[in-house]
Amino acid sequence: MYVPVPSRLRSILRGSCIHLYWLTQALLARSALLQPHFRKINVWRKAIEGEFAATSLVAGGRKRGLRICFISSYPPNHARLSEYAKDLVTELANRPAIEKLNLLADQITGSKGKLPENSKIKIVRVWKQDYPLSILGVMVQVLKLKPDLVHFSIGFQSFGKSRIANFTGLSLVFLCRLCSLKVVVLLHNLGEVVDLEKVKLKPSFANKAGVLVATRLILSASRVVVMVKSYVEYLRKHYNNKGVLFIPHGSLGNDCVSIDPEDKVVLLFGHMGPSKGLPAMLSAFRKITKERGDVQLVIAGDNHPNFPGYLDEFIKNAPPKVVFTGYVPEEDLYRVFGMADVVVTPYLIALGTSGVFHLACGFGKPVVSSDLPEMREMVADGASALLVPPGDAEALKDAILKVLTDKEAAAEMCKQNLKFAQKERWSIVAQAYEEVYLELLNT
Repeated sequence: MYVPVPSRLRSILRGSCIHLYWLTQALLARSALLQPHFRKINVWRKAIEGEFAATSLVAGGRKRGLRICFISSYPPNHARLSEYAKDLVTELANRPAIEKLNLLADQITGSKGKLPENSKIKIVRVWKQDYPLSILGVMVQVLKLKPDLVHFSIGFQSFGKSRIANFTGLSLVFLCRLCSLKVVVLLHNLGEVVDLEKVKLKPSFANKAGVLVATRLILSASRVVVMVKSYVEYLRKHYNNKGVLFIPHGSLGNDCVSIDPEDKVVLLFGHMGPSKGLPAMLSAFRKITKERGDVQLVIAGDNHPNFPGYLDEFIKNAPPKVVFTGYVPEEDLYRVFGMADVVVTPYLIALGTSGVFHLACGFGKPVVSSDLPEMREMVADGASALLVPPGDAEALKDAILKVLTDKEAAAEMCKQNLKFAQKERWSIVAQAYEEVYLELLNT
């Protein structure tokens, strides 16, 4: 049963959190002065636990592979970067330098989920979304496992809806560094460049201060990897951080044989929430059906866990020829993308690079997208898309009809996107991370 928190208690907790933000920032500012003490902590920890495994040698002088702790949400949980983690971890396990991948993932309810096919991967369900104490339990597991390196795959809302839970999760990076662990952070988005109101967050002092401090916590990592090149420049310019690297998102790079349904199919795919531009897409589709009667809109995906029930009203009031499929499991991706004539990403904002755009490229599909910096960067790097102003239903309609009408141009877009995807196949991305790991452990 839900018991409301008294208003005075809420006020006390809120004030405490703000003080925690600034206390953490003060600690970060003084971290250079505290380094000698951190080394003492490390010596003490080694004396108790035995030699830490940040070495490539085992008994008898034989070399062994790398032992990695990978921290992320993971399937069968949806969204919060879980699907991305599965693709990357699966390919990392194929790298010759890696001996063991301990995946410290979020707990699940109901079915246990599939076991990983590669014996190198071990999934440990440690933490629970929106439960800060369970998130702190990740540190216990890290120290117990004694990895060579800790790899975080995170964004600013990876640990649930709660600000405290997310702040706690992001602080794990700093805690690992306090223990002298090598840490790689794959940072999927930058909280500072996101319009908070468009993701239903108030642009309050507490939220802005939290984002600022969380960014500094993340940048304490040994290496920070981003998937948008402009983010590299932003972090170097605003934080003077020279350890930021760009590694591409990753893609299937596998052509998809088109299934030719009777109707033309426009596909909107992903975890749905306010930033996805669904109202503009539905408005554009109503305009399309006035000009063509052979077009169908398929909305493939469920509510984002941060926005439960978001789709309910849209489903209830859906116009004819709009199909809501619900969540699409991995084994059905080929079929869903195979029937699409064009993939749309009509987002109001981009929370990092678009995984759906990369999926569309991997399946060799033309794309119509909002004209956002992250999307423009992909086009500049070789992907093909028609870009329209965010929220402009008329421009969105015109671009979709252009793709559906001009078969030669659409075919060229397909070819170009597949070529783009092949340049950043998952195997190439995993190799890049392997090189980062080895470089860190050899310095």
